[in-house]
Amino acid sequence: VLDHLPMMLLALSCAGFRTPPRLAGEHPNGRRCAFSRARPMRMSAADVVTSWKDSTLAKLVDGLNLQAKDYPASSGYDSFSLNGMSGTIQSFEAPGKANVAWCSALSMSDGSNARCSITAWCGPLSDVPHLIASAAVANGAVELFIDFRPRADCAYDPSGVYEEPASREAFAMSGNRKDFASAFFTEEMVAWREALVGLGTHTPLSAQDMAAQSASPLYLDLQLPLSDASAASAAKACEEACLTWLGWMQTSTEKKRDLPAGAKQTQVYARDTKLKATLYGVMLGKFTAAYGEAGTGLTAADAGPLDEAYVGGAS
Repeated sequence: VLDHLPMMLLALSCAGFRTPPRLAGEHPNGRRCAFSRARPMRMSAADVVTSWKDSTLAKLVDGLNLQAKDYPASSGYDSFSLNGMSGTIQSFEAPGKANVAWCSALSMSDGSNARCSITAWCGPLSDVPHLIASAAVANGAVELFIDFRPRADCAYDPSGVYEEPASREAFAMSGNRKDFASAFFTEEMVAWREALVGLGTHTPLSAQDMAAQSASPLYLDLQLPLSDASAASAAKACEEACLTWLGWMQTSTEKKRDLPAGAKQTQVYARDTKLKATLYGVMLGKFTAAYGEAGTGLTAADAGPLDEAYVGGAS
């Protein structure tokens, strides 16, 4: 026994200093492996630029009681693939007092490039401007397009400088500009737009195109550097634009923006119908330039039917 005592003591000594079990992901030398700690996945600019749509659309649906329409599904664009991009289009309306003739929400992405927009056309029961808010990652940049399209002729000029009116028509348009400036295109909104213009390069419309497209003083066609920060700014701007418009819609009666039944509503509806056809052509040009012939179907699904009469109701 004495002959084996040294070996027994050595065995007991080793048992007392047994190597502790390694933690999951730990290297045998005791250092932590690179994969041992889960890291949050970083959102791409394409993810960021489309991140605003779902929550914002939910607020519009809830705030205006929007009712889903199956128009995109009837043309195969409720869920679609286009030039390697996967996308969806949802459409809604809220006839009668809610006064939404058409609302569409487009979202498409391939992980690197993306486009996301909400478009809304008001019915003729009020003169709240129509809405377009769009953000994209395309052509190596972040693109931001926003406008609140006025419901009457205003002869806006991109310079914002106007001569004293010298005709009945000029007086009427000057009056419209002042009216919309006090109700919608306020100094606060102008400052909001100017802050966004400072983030990138803005492409203004000519006075002629502003009139044809019923563009407002808040018209914004902006290209920003491709970065996560630019994508976040574009997404935030789209959300703010939509929620501003929602506020206008919800307070149209309180702020006396509702239109009397009869000739005034008929006049606004006729103008809206002509404008929608014009802007359909503008959108078609943009989408076919970006997506080729596939842009034709995308335009039709996002713009909605041009010949569908608005189902109004007494206010």
